[in-house]
Formats: sequence, structure tokens, C-alpha cells
Amino acid sequence: MKNLILVFLLFFTLLSSAQDLDIYKHQKNSNFVLPVIPPEMTYTEFKILSTDLRMQDMLIAMILPGHVHFKIDEKRTGYYLLGARSLGYAGWFYLSAKNNSLIKILLLDNAGLNGNLSTGDLVVAYGSLGLIIGSYLYDWIHGRYVLEDKQNRIRYKYAKQKIKLSLNPVKGKYKTYMGLSIAYKF
Repeated sequence: MKNLILVFLLFFTLLSSAQDLDIYKHQKNSNFVLPVIPPEMTYTEFKILSTDLRMQDMLIAMILPGHVHFKIDEKRTGYYLLGARSLGYAGWFYLSAKNNSLIKILLLDNAGLNGNLSTGDLVVAYGSLGLIIGSYLYDWIHGRYVLEDKQNRIRYKYAKQKIKLSLNPVKGKYKTYMGLSIAYKF
């Protein structure tokens, strides 16, 4: 248990001291570029549009269940994920209270040496592991999908599709003449 606490504290210290853990480099500095904001856009829509999921969020989601869904304003799903992972941790602690560690049970079962393990302990071990890993993967993968879908819906809502008709002079190679132009901007 002391090793688990030590690993958690080390991991949390590394995570909190890191500014940004990205493999790729950004093309622009989003702190200084001021985008043109439509007057009818709400702050919540702007916040969702400017949200990026980074590797740092992936690491935080390992520690804080539902982090990605809370970040993208999907609180209900975030609380479900928090409950699912807490249930997985409860099973883990239940096994520890019976002097069986989760890792020990999984290793003994996979090695075929589970003669003294009860079926209930195996169900709790695999169920806990499934809840812990499954809630993390669902948080990251589904959260990323929902964020991209929300961003696309907002972009579609505010994308102004215009047809522009103008009577501007058209410059040819040798002379200028009046012309009619139709431009479709999206």
C-alpha cells in the first residue's frame, strides 16, 4: 500500500509540474491569437470551440475519473464514470482487505495456479480491472469523439455561407472591361 501511495505521489508531482506534455509542436500560440468571434456566440460555445485534448489530459484522466467529460461540459457522463471507477477501486480494496492483491489474483489465475482462490474473488478481480480500465478508455475515447462532434456542430452553426454578386471591372490581359462575377464563400 505504501508503494502505491508513493507511486501516486510521484506521478501526481510529475503531472502537476509539467506545463504541457505533447509530442507534436503547435503551429500557433493560442494564448495570443485573438479569433473573430460572431456576436451571437455564447461563452460556453467559445470555450468548447477553443478546448483541445492534450496528452496531459490523458494522464490526468488516469488519476481523475471522468476528467475529459467534465472538461467538455458533460457532467452527467463524468459522474457515471466516476462512480464506475470508484466501484472498481472498491473491489480492489475489498480484495486487499481479504489479503489478496488484485495483481496476485490475476497472475495466479493466468498461470493456472488458482486452486485456493474462490470464484467470487476472481469475479471481483476481473470486474474491478474491467471497470478501472474500461472507464478510463471510455472517458478518453468517447470524450474526444463528443468534443469533436460539439466543435463541428458549433462551426457549422456559425459558418456563414454567402453568395456574393458583384459588378466589378474585370482586368484582362490587354484591356479592362465590365463583368459579372458570382462568388460562393464558405
